[in-house]
Amino acid sequence: MVWGALCGAIQSKLVFLPPGQHSAVNFISNVYKPALLPFYDELIDAGMVENYDQLTLMEDGAPIHTTQVRNYWQQSNNIHKLQWPANSSDLNPIKNVWFKMKYMVTNLFNPKTMEELKEAVNDA
Repeated sequence: MVWGALCGAIQSKLVFLPPGQHSAVNFISNVYKPALLPFYDELIDAGMVENYDQLTLMEDGAPIHTTQVRNYWQQSNNIHKLQWPANSSDLNPIKNVWFKMKYMVTNLFNPKTMEELKEAVNDA
């Protein structure tokens, strides 16, 4: 699983989650703390927003994004989540990014190992 975020022309670092590490606690420890919060801070530093209150996190309906532990952590850290209809992944702009990335990785890089895959995803 790969996690990433974007806002305008600014993109987060990509986080590669190892297989079996998809619990809410692991997601918070491996994604939100080391990648989402610094990404939000980067948006503030770039002058795109003044504070976290002006940002809205858009996630799909994956089970990892709907747990009570995650909800509590987001509320405690002033992370606001966009409420949007179920089964509306076509409205999620990052889906287009993932589609293009998958195309580039498979057609331009053709990785054979996990390390080659990570490098290809970062280069795409």
